[in-house]
Amino acid sequence: MRSSRQAGWRTRDIARATTVVLLVCASAYALYKAHNLIFVAYIGGLLGLAVSAGARRLRRFGVGQGLGASLIVAASIAILVGFGAWTGPTVRTQYRELKQRLPEAFVKLDRWIGQREGGFVGTLLSNEPDSVNAPPVTRNITPAIRPQPDSIAQLQPTAADSLVHLKALREKILAHGAGASGYIFPVIHSTIEVVAGIVIIFFLSIYIGADPRLYRNGIISLIPHRSRERGEQVLEAIALALRRWLVTQLIAMVVMGVVATAVLTALNVRAALPLGILSGLLQFVPMAGPIISAVPAIAMGFVDSPEKAAAVLVAFYIIHFLESHVLIPLLMKEGVNLPPVLTVLTQAGMALTFGVTGLFVAVPLLVLVMILVQMLYVEDVVGDPAALPYVTEPAPPDEAME
Repeated sequence: MRSSRQAGWRTRDIARATTVVLLVCASAYALYKAHNLIFVAYIGGLLGLAVSAGARRLRRFGVGQGLGASLIVAASIAILVGFGAWTGPTVRTQYRELKQRLPEAFVKLDRWIGQREGGFVGTLLSNEPDSVNAPPVTRNITPAIRPQPDSIAQLQPTAADSLVHLKALREKILAHGAGASGYIFPVIHSTIEVVAGIVIIFFLSIYIGADPRLYRNGIISLIPHRSRERGEQVLEAIALALRRWLVTQLIAMVVMGVVATAVLTALNVRAALPLGILSGLLQFVPMAGPIISAVPAIAMGFVDSPEKAAAVLVAFYIIHFLESHVLIPLLMKEGVNLPPVLTVLTQAGMALTFGVTGLFVAVPLLVLVMILVQMLYVEDVVGDPAALPYVTEPAPPDEAME
């Protein structure tokens, strides 16, 4: 008679489970520490998909894929440098004015709210207690009595006093120097990181755009043979969705920057050009970016009058309403449909975990995850057809993933 085996964890099973848990924790920690490099690589790959699409169109004119990718990246850099050189003096002048006037704008905003403490605006925005029930403030009007020296000799500084003052001055200078170095070196370090990241992104976009099939085949080789056909479909859908999302965002950024600058100039708002450029750049961050970009523009309107700030608020609301309900739907009619709640939660989670960098990478990362979930889980596991408007007719073999 066979003896029944008792269920339970053996020493070998416990060791394996502990090893797996430790490996997962170590991998998660390594990914967290290297998240900046991973984000840079992801953005470089994202731009590489767009560059490869442009280089493929240049092949119709006899330009090779590699040369076309290099020309597109070089032309993009030249356009950015030319635009910066053209608008640099104006942006520099208006930025200085913005830097000087913005604190004044917030002071006027606070004063405007303070004057309406008893109204609806003050009730919503003010956290001060009710001033009616507050006890009156009594002031001491007794004049200060200064001690009179007994003799003129007490007014003369001694050598010990001079040494004390010199020592205090030296410590103050050293403290300011240490504080300045504490600000300067992080700024230099951050600047070097940003410049290095931009250079890496440009080179990655050139390499991926020049030969996308090389990296596509490398990913496909990691998939088992029985699933490679499905893997190719998933990669094609990811490439199409990310490419269309990126093109849509770039067009929306340019349109938003131009329209915002024109509207702020028409309203005679100070520093209209840098505020418009900021609005265009923050358009890359859906939903959160437009709100962030509107705050300094509205505050600058308060420099002149509350009426102008209200006009800026209404103008930005109309611009973003038309952008969200007209421009983006027209550009993304065959793109990926992202639920607004999921978009906000993803942006908030990435921003809290990884900072500003995570906020910029949140939406394209959500596009990638949405396609993987819809194709690999909803279609393959659940068996329901997923709405994939970005999957069109199969591309020719020589143009797949390019």
